[in-house]
Amino acid sequence: MKYSLVIHTSEGNIFSPLLQDEETTTCFPFSLRMKRTQKEKYEIFEITASSQTEQALYLSLMGEGKADLYSFNGICKKERIFRQSPHDPQNYHFKMEKSAIPMVAAVENGKAAIWISDNPSYFDNATTQHIVPEENRFYLSSGDKGGTPNNPESEPFAPIFHTVGGEKTHTFRFISFHADVDDLKGIRRETFLAIEKVWGKGSDSFYRALCFASNYMHIRKNETGSSEKWIVAGIEYANTQYFRDAFYQSMILDEEMQNESYRALNFAFKEAENPLIYLIWSYRIVKHGKDFDRERADRAFETVLQGMNKFEPTDSYYPNCKENGDFRCWFDTCAFDRDDVDLYNQGLLVCALEAAKRLGYDIGDRKERALAKYHALFNGKYFPLSRKKQCLALDFTVGEVLYYLLFEELFIDQTMFEKSYRKVCDSMAKTKYGIKIVAAEDGSYISTDIFKSGDYLYDGFKTMDTGRYHNGASWHLYEMLFHIAAYLHDMPDAEKNLTERLLIDLNYDGATHEYMHTLTGTGVKANQGWNAAVYAIWEELIRRGKATDAFFRAADAQIASLSSDK
Repeated sequence: MKYSLVIHTSEGNIFSPLLQDEETTTCFPFSLRMKRTQKEKYEIFEITASSQTEQALYLSLMGEGKADLYSFNGICKKERIFRQSPHDPQNYHFKMEKSAIPMVAAVENGKAAIWISDNPSYFDNATTQHIVPEENRFYLSSGDKGGTPNNPESEPFAPIFHTVGGEKTHTFRFISFHADVDDLKGIRRETFLAIEKVWGKGSDSFYRALCFASNYMHIRKNETGSSEKWIVAGIEYANTQYFRDAFYQSMILDEEMQNESYRALNFAFKEAENPLIYLIWSYRIVKHGKDFDRERADRAFETVLQGMNKFEPTDSYYPNCKENGDFRCWFDTCAFDRDDVDLYNQGLLVCALEAAKRLGYDIGDRKERALAKYHALFNGKYFPLSRKKQCLALDFTVGEVLYYLLFEELFIDQTMFEKSYRKVCDSMAKTKYGIKIVAAEDGSYISTDIFKSGDYLYDGFKTMDTGRYHNGASWHLYEMLFHIAAYLHDMPDAEKNLTERLLIDLNYDGATHEYMHTLTGTGVKANQGWNAAVYAIWEELIRRGKATDAFFRAADAQIASLSSDK
């Protein structure tokens, strides 16, 4: 392959060879300055374009030559333009040829030349990868030429250029390296590691690289203006940051990006579990030595108190939700009666009240009452999904894991926890593709009646097959938090179960997913950002001397050994 630089303008393209370090060239009316540095085997390119007069452009690394061309999605057989952003935070159901990582790999003779752009937030969310196999050419770009070749169902995309002139410049950063891989799993593994090495902490851990790289590449320019940047939950989620997802995702990022994600939370304080999470996140910010937003925390605390006062007695949490009772927590398609109490929110309440107390709020005896109510929901055999929905569920442990991270204490009764954990793990709820997120008492797939409130059933359930999404799928984050809680409760098989569950995802395609379909074994939404919290939490347990790195070593060994797809 041969490589060169391209300056794209609305009037045409200007070509330049790849420059040497600190070399400058003039491509009238532009000046290009190249900075090239080396970090281990990774070459880092930083190209800055300037002009004496105001101009519009974007930059590309162009590769030409006979090779198999891969995006992060896989081998490309015909012309495509892959994007990371639809440029509309309100458009959730957008149609776009999307790729989670802005990269291109050229594979020939069993080796890959891999090129990776820095994250989209630096380029106005306009990174694109234009791959043209018919012409043996690709462009890794900091802008957008517009158009949607070979994708007539796509939404239209207009060109995006960056303005330069006078003191205003445009810089495009990308990295290049070679790896002895020729399949998608190997390319993804080496791509994750490169991002960790260059833009992360420089760890050798494949598992940390997977967690960090996914979320680093989910950072976007905040196009609503509430902050400079924020983090999207995944490539499927447009350009919008979500409360609960960002809370978990930010755990793997540096403190500045954690704070930036926190600062971006200026909406949806009254919805679902968001006020609980905001108080917990605010105290986490304080523990890191930063200031929390008192005005917004006041709103969150007020909403929590209102939620506790909806019904008598005032020891339970009744979150705001939709009229039909759905969208009251992460388990959004399940409709709960308004006066029902679910274990997930009740556990978060215990944690949020303690966080509020340490932030200076007067909580009275509310935490003690909330904790007593939590334990009162135990039905003698296990902690159910809710007071009215007596079925197995995994998310009852979330509040306690967060409580332990913040306060280094557990709050679930040991005997009750042991009974619940054994009830789930020793039942049919455990499948070869993970544990069902909810299940009948014997572990079998549950009737859709459990998702109803009165006669109402969320429309999506009417056509949802068994084993998918909330209908019995295995959710990576919530099952892993379930096993981490078990580890903290000294359950002997907890770490083994934690490791086995991670390997289910990794064996599928070398990534982690929102959930695994427990009948087909299909992984859905690769690189779901919040899964990275599992790494961050276990790393913290190691730091405290509570855990060893055996779990990490098992993950790294599995990722390193991923075989060819061929």
